[in-house]
Amino acid sequence: MSSDGNRPRRRILFVDDEEGILEGLRNRLRCRRKEWEMSFVLGGHAALELLGAEHYDIIVTDVRMPGMDGATLLKEVQARYPDVVRIMLSGHAGLEAALRAVPVAHQFIAKPCDPGVLENVVERACQLQKLVSNATVRGMVGKVSGLPTMPKLYARLKSMLADEHCTTHDMAAVIAQDVAMSAKVLQLVNSAFFRLPRPLTQIEDAIGYLGLDVVSRMVLAGELFDSSPQHGDVGRELASLRQHSLIAATLASRLLPDKKLQDDAFVAALLHDIGKLVLATRLPEHFKSAKEHASKAGLEIHVAERELFGVSHGEIGAYLLGVWGLPYFIVEAVANHHQPLKVDDPSFGVLGAVHVGNALAHALTTGSEAKLDEEYLRRLGLEDQWPKWKSRFGEEVAQLASQLADT
Repeated sequence: MSSDGNRPRRRILFVDDEEGILEGLRNRLRCRRKEWEMSFVLGGHAALELLGAEHYDIIVTDVRMPGMDGATLLKEVQARYPDVVRIMLSGHAGLEAALRAVPVAHQFIAKPCDPGVLENVVERACQLQKLVSNATVRGMVGKVSGLPTMPKLYARLKSMLADEHCTTHDMAAVIAQDVAMSAKVLQLVNSAFFRLPRPLTQIEDAIGYLGLDVVSRMVLAGELFDSSPQHGDVGRELASLRQHSLIAATLASRLLPDKKLQDDAFVAALLHDIGKLVLATRLPEHFKSAKEHASKAGLEIHVAERELFGVSHGEIGAYLLGVWGLPYFIVEAVANHHQPLKVDDPSFGVLGAVHVGNALAHALTTGSEAKLDEEYLRRLGLEDQWPKWKSRFGEEVAQLASQLADT
């Protein structure tokens, strides 16, 4: 994989079918000309023609356009230029447009939108592209619409949908056990489409806000979740990933005293290895070679990945969750869960809990030497806590691992 480096200015393509709308955007974003190189075109066909001639980092399109609507345009962009971040503007009443956009748009914004909201979404996308400068990796992540779910959990969820007595709590209890379904629910509810005053990170809160009908349609949409059985190495990897992620999430939440921080740490730890899920299912040969290189050279997997690809599963997962619009603290924890010292934070919060939860999960389930950043704990004055944590959680992890093996 080769890196494309960092361009001085990000190139952004705005698409609408009304010249007046484009002129308004041009005027409102004039202050960004030093940071962004912007183009404004009428309609989807003109956008594809321009994309075929020039490279753009981000596309922002209206959804309702004659000839080729926004969802169709973004589907074409996803297929032809997957490394381009895709943002959709929707003025539709209700959720129909947003739901249709979920498989092809990274983010979606309700119209009319405050110029600051649009600027923030675009600026964040620009910053995320700096996290993963490798165009091949960005392209691979850009092709991701949905990720594999655990077939048993998906079947259980579909069965629950047919039960008129199914509650938000019941549905959340199942979805929170699956990395892919959790990520997609959080992607939708945290999009700028809903204009939430604060990010939602709890699955039950997200489902309660979206409503059971919306979540049901998400579950039943074939493009969002791949529930087909995964065989061989990939199937074993997915089962192992699910068990490890749930154990790490449980441990991370137990390491913090505050209920809000506990909830945030659970979600961040549940998603911390989503980059492995992307690699295992989208680039299985690369994933296999990284594991083999790590084993032969005695390296941690994230070190082996960087040596081979220039980027680790942490950054890949963070980039995916970031372009999906998940809260920054989750993106930060996922990106740095192996290297917490990269973040200048004197407190033991979500990132620290995810780092330790991950190390504890490995140590207590495999008996292997935990890859813990001891210098990080020393700086926080927590170096004496590691043996206490191992002793405190050992029996609980054994019981949880046994339960998960039966589901």
